[in-house]
Amino acid sequence: MRNQPLKNPSRTHSPHNRQGIIIVLTGFALVAVFAFVALSVDTGRIVLTETDMQNAVDAASLAAAQEITAAVYAAGQGTGSANIDANSIAVEAARSMAQQVAAANGVYIDPANDVRFGKRKFDADTGTWPIEWDSSPFNVVQVMARRTGTDDSSAPDAEFPLAFGWAVGRDSVPIQTSATAFVEARDLVVVLDFSASMNDDSSLRSGLGETAAEGALDDMWDALVAANPTFSGTNQSKFPGDGFGNMDSYYGLHTTANTYSSIRAALGVNENNPDGTRKYPFPQAGRYSDGSEKGKPSNSTSDSRWNDYIYYVYNKSGTYNKRYGYRTLMDYLQEQRYSSSLSEDLWRTPHYPFHAIKEGTTLFLDFLTELDFGDEVGLVSYGAWAVQEFTHYDGEVDIDISDDPITNDYSTINTIQYRHQAGDYSGWTGMGDGILKARELLVGDADDPDDDGYSRYGARPTMIIMTDGQTNQGPEDWSMPGDFDWADWTDYDGDGNADYSTTNWKKQYAFWEATEAIKRGVTLHTLAVGQGADRELMEAIAFAGSGVFIDVPGGSTISALESQLLDAFRNIAAKVPPAKLVYEMTAPSE
Repeated sequence: MRNQPLKNPSRTHSPHNRQGIIIVLTGFALVAVFAFVALSVDTGRIVLTETDMQNAVDAASLAAAQEITAAVYAAGQGTGSANIDANSIAVEAARSMAQQVAAANGVYIDPANDVRFGKRKFDADTGTWPIEWDSSPFNVVQVMARRTGTDDSSAPDAEFPLAFGWAVGRDSVPIQTSATAFVEARDLVVVLDFSASMNDDSSLRSGLGETAAEGALDDMWDALVAANPTFSGTNQSKFPGDGFGNMDSYYGLHTTANTYSSIRAALGVNENNPDGTRKYPFPQAGRYSDGSEKGKPSNSTSDSRWNDYIYYVYNKSGTYNKRYGYRTLMDYLQEQRYSSSLSEDLWRTPHYPFHAIKEGTTLFLDFLTELDFGDEVGLVSYGAWAVQEFTHYDGEVDIDISDDPITNDYSTINTIQYRHQAGDYSGWTGMGDGILKARELLVGDADDPDDDGYSRYGARPTMIIMTDGQTNQGPEDWSMPGDFDWADWTDYDGDGNADYSTTNWKKQYAFWEATEAIKRGVTLHTLAVGQGADRELMEAIAFAGSGVFIDVPGGSTISALESQLLDAFRNIAAKVPPAKLVYEMTAPSE
């Protein structure tokens, strides 16, 4: 029998020993698993809390910024200053609103320390919109929610307590979120009606009545005498304070003479200077195509122009038939010689409603200056055709903003618009071309991929379209696209049907050009001025363009019209875009 070797007792594995090891390992594993579970639970709670805090500060910052837009709007209604500075009630209202909105979302903020304000303006060198904190006027609000306090665990800003903190070796963690909302700057193009009807309220056929017209005509004469323009290259006054010979009063001289030469003799405008030139030449020479003034009319030219005036007054009906004076001269100029190519000085006169539009535009620009929210402005005018107003030369000013036609140089824009007159480019009303030229100025030519216009990336492209009449011009070869659906643009009540449409192709063209701008992201505001304005079209354009429509009825007195227009322009200047949350503001790569 073979002897069996003895087994070493120390190498014998007991089942009980193996079970003990498993229990130990399982214990360690359970601790690790529990730690991971605890960490997952607390991480989920942290993420949920952080999300709630972020949502709360998003809402709070937007609500706070809307307090600023509300203050601007109030200023537009004439109830406050446009300048929102550190002492403005808007700041305290914004702090309070941020606190209320955050609290409504279950989140604590300290309005004194967790809400701050700044100014966001465009940096042309970098194409960005940096924020200068604590720099007024404020157009940016930042709201922070903090759970970072360590002194008192019961305080509303205490660190977030962990349910299983013992598993990770700490009882709480800090959480902080913030949101920044801003009032978007605008790139605004003002589209003004320069048609001849813009002097109707100051003509003797004015719907405001003869008395109102007489006052307006007297003011026009007085403005020209006060300005004292002289003929180019001379020191001879065009509008002498004592008139033209016997034509020396507002009401005028009535004569029964019935030939041009005899009437000129009765008026005294045939009188000569010692050198043989007319002592009282016809007072307007006109302008060349480059804007410079023509020289003093020759004797024959002067006589011919006086004859045209005489013919106009001789055949006028009513009170001023055959009555030659300052009123009928002003009436003649704005009715028959309204273009700057014929009458170079009418821009100096308060003729209406054009003068009220100019005053309204000035107020609009003054409001933007005071507001100082980084808005920039361009100008398009239209008669039968539209002009992008890049340059202006008239012998007194020489302006060229071609390199930056949408500009923060408000005074230059104001100078350009102010030195124009009704009917400057023709008597007709081509609003569609005005909208086209404004769209191209803002966002470029849709058919040219390299043309992005002059609107800044990160600014809201906006158009302000004004008319006092019915658009009556358009390209002859244009027709409304067959797939155009009015209901897509003018369904005011949401019932699926268009609430505005027209079969007039010239109005169709203006509206279609508006929709082309809207497709490119342009907001459109509209003003319909006076009794003859196409209110239905202007309201439809504003609705489609997410803008405001302002009806300026006029029709009572010139002063009432002027007041209405000032209110209208102030209202639109104060219609800043709604607040939005900050995102990275850099121009897209080429």
